[in-house]
Amino acid sequence: MKVGYKNFEIEVIDDENYNLNSTDNLRQYQKVYYKGKNQEDGFSPTSKHAVIIRESEVEISSVLVCEAGGATGIHDNSFIIEDDKIWIRVSNKIYCLKIPSLEIIWQKEFDQFTNFCFYKLEEDFLIHGELEIFRITKNGEIIWCFGGRDIWVNPEGSEELIIKDNVILLVDFESNRYILDFDGNLLEDIPK
Repeated sequence: MKVGYKNFEIEVIDDENYNLNSTDNLRQYQKVYYKGKNQEDGFSPTSKHAVIIRESEVEISSVLVCEAGGATGIHDNSFIIEDDKIWIRVSNKIYCLKIPSLEIIWQKEFDQFTNFCFYKLEEDFLIHGELEIFRITKNGEIIWCFGGRDIWVNPEGSEELIIKDNVILLVDFESNRYILDFDGNLLEDIPK
């Protein structure tokens, strides 16, 4: 996925075939962030997401961010770019990277298992995790979190999180419905 930002082209991709510590990778990155255990110990990242920044079609920085939590891919709600920063969701973590250097400003685990996606909410972010919904500041501080009766995955095809008309509409695994205000207060609890 490619996005224009100021005079940069920022590309965010899923590089699932990248092997840590191998010279045979199709693509090399200037930096690789992975705090997990060594692959030799039987631990390997489940998610490998790359950010590549180009200026005038010349690559000026690149990074591969790896995590061993729940597997995630890249889509529209995987990252947010503004204020010379990119916030990217990788497994159960959010990384805040400086543009254009891609140095880590902060990284933090939120949901215990997986952060499916995240959204801009006023001046903050809303994270759709597997177990909880989080509202966080741009600095990664948790403002509030909310958990339902079950996980935030719905096998019946209902959209699990919708931001609409100054409320947050949620649907859990059992199709229980919840309505929150932007302060995390439960306005309605509608069991299935």
